[in-house]
Amino acid sequence: MKMFVASATLLCSFLFWEVAGVRALQVAPAGGEAMSSGASARWQRVLLPPATTPMAAQCAVVDADLYAHAAPGLRDVRLLQDGQELPYAMDVSFDTRVGDAAPPPADDRALYEPVQTIRLIPQPSAGVAGSQMREVPNTYFNEALLSAHVPVERVRLVPAPKGVATVELHAAARMNLEQSEELRATLTPNTPAIPFTVGANLQEPADILVRVVDKGGAPQAVVLEMRRREICYQPRSMSPVHLLVGDATAQPPAYDYALHFQPTAHPLMAAMGPMTVNPAYRDAAAATPMLRSSSSVRWAVMLVIVIGSLAVTAFAVVELTRK
Repeated sequence: MKMFVASATLLCSFLFWEVAGVRALQVAPAGGEAMSSGASARWQRVLLPPATTPMAAQCAVVDADLYAHAAPGLRDVRLLQDGQELPYAMDVSFDTRVGDAAPPPADDRALYEPVQTIRLIPQPSAGVAGSQMREVPNTYFNEALLSAHVPVERVRLVPAPKGVATVELHAAARMNLEQSEELRATLTPNTPAIPFTVGANLQEPADILVRVVDKGGAPQAVVLEMRRREICYQPRSMSPVHLLVGDATAQPPAYDYALHFQPTAHPLMAAMGPMTVNPAYRDAAAATPMLRSSSSVRWAVMLVIVIGSLAVTAFAVVELTRK
């Protein structure tokens, strides 16, 4: 009889856990609410307003480090001020002569920001083992690792060549060599940069190899660039504005502010502080491991308990009958 009571108690405990788990999953905050509280973002940067007009509409330039820590396309970027989500708009620089949809012209007048600077070194020649290493005349090269998610839309030679220079660039995804692009271009003093889009790093880091042949000068670096992007917003108060990123499950936000935003030629500029760990971040998966087990597993365990309880009960009844 004691075994029957123990089995029934165990079954009731499991049923209570099952109901409580379902209830907890039902009342768990949605992804949007978690992001608004900042708990689902791993990283944060404080936006520093203009000193003279801290309450005016302002913009902050997006850099490569923000892309490297954010989800693809910056879909997880959120602004938080006074514990509430602050709407924003994204402004992208483009050449007004062709618009933002057409390919950029050779003399693109859009603004660009540096993504990565690859310092060039003389390329050694393939000599005989044991012989003195020599350099290939007028030829420079180097390798670099490009972070995932960071856009590259133009390649620039620094300083501009004095004559004609040939630039070769190969980009390949680190874990998928078939995902790659190659550039071979001729640059001149009047065109020291050329539009080029890298897609190898859309999902993972990419290995970059550059090679420059310049007979008229001594190039120092190849600079990977992206179009200038600005996050523009209207502060609600004098409190700090926190930019939050690092939530792979976040969906792109939809703000009325972005729909009605009118960019200006010379906006007031805010500065982005360094990337730091978000102290409010909470790993939801680690916080409730028991409640995240699948429903089929939970019901299978309950079925085993029910069958075991029935078997124990039947055994107890048989024993009582024999007595």
